[in-house]
Amino acid sequence: MSARSIRIEAGPRRGCVTSPRSKSHEHRLLIASFLAGDLTRLSPAEGDSDDILATKRCLVELSKEGDTPVLDCGESGSTRRFLSPVASALGKHPVFKTAGRLAERPQLDYSILDSGLFTLEGAVSSQFVTGLLFALPILQGDSFVRFSSRLESRGYVDMTIRVLAEAGVKVFEKSDGFEVPGSQRYKKLSRYSVEGDWSGAAFWFAMNSLGGDVKVLGLDEESAQPDKAVCRLLKKICQAHASSSVVIDVSECPDLFPVLAVVAAAQCGEVIFSGIRRLRYKESNRVSAMANVLKNLGVATREEEEAFAVCGKGELFRSCEISTFSDHRIAMAAAVASSYASGEIVLDDTMCAAKSYPAFFDEFFKLQKI
Repeated sequence: MSARSIRIEAGPRRGCVTSPRSKSHEHRLLIASFLAGDLTRLSPAEGDSDDILATKRCLVELSKEGDTPVLDCGESGSTRRFLSPVASALGKHPVFKTAGRLAERPQLDYSILDSGLFTLEGAVSSQFVTGLLFALPILQGDSFVRFSSRLESRGYVDMTIRVLAEAGVKVFEKSDGFEVPGSQRYKKLSRYSVEGDWSGAAFWFAMNSLGGDVKVLGLDEESAQPDKAVCRLLKKICQAHASSSVVIDVSECPDLFPVLAVVAAAQCGEVIFSGIRRLRYKESNRVSAMANVLKNLGVATREEEEAFAVCGKGELFRSCEISTFSDHRIAMAAAVASSYASGEIVLDDTMCAAKSYPAFFDEFFKLQKI
């Protein structure tokens, strides 16, 4: 789709789609390949999301001579958080350029990175952990990453460790963190195959929960992606009823929250989402953004510091105009809402979906209305 604003007819849809490439997995493969000296993957390719393009152009800049590269991260938090320690480990002192809300989101900067002990709160973004796990092996001394509380979104760190192992880099798990030997060398990946994206597929599975019949191809059931939990969580949400609340903890898979909230809004009963703290620091404040979306759809919500309740009545959503807050996951979740609407849904911005799933709206409108 080229238009920023679109109108979507109400009703469920059927068809078949192939999951997009997992940007979480691809970021990691790109960085591991780069650190092994393989620069062959850095040219833009068909299907690249905006975030993947950001990592590619930053790695190109890091490959050039000079100690102060300008790294344009766009709105990609992964790019910014992964490459800050990596650049320092390479002896670079980059200037980071950002767009959107990225400059407002939490960062840990490493202008100088030496081996040693790093203590992190487990509730901070797992992206900080991944950045260190990529950078520390190439330093001379051994390092230890310790957590002062439970590590959230652990699956993303598991994904990182898998990619590191494929690149011949050793990381040892301890009871309170990870031991990372220094003076390691990355080896060229023998296989460069990007997993299908469970977070992108989640929107199609959600449409199926609202009466659709969309088959999704290209997913790995053995993936470490935390968003693989989507089918289990959707099933739990659909068990909501008026007599009791259903509680969904999204601390391990925060990217699923917007579309899970839409499915919750279609139920007759209350669904309470916990573990929402980090959602306020995404491309939008996703808690307040979804409160606005659901209000326009005619669904009441209740927001607390640590929880967000969706109070569904089991009624069709009303026809309305929705602001996506220029947030890719809000835009795609709002499109899913059309599956259970009484009339047309109008979105003010679809271009933002390119951040993670450039083909989403093209795929959406290829589906047949039921």
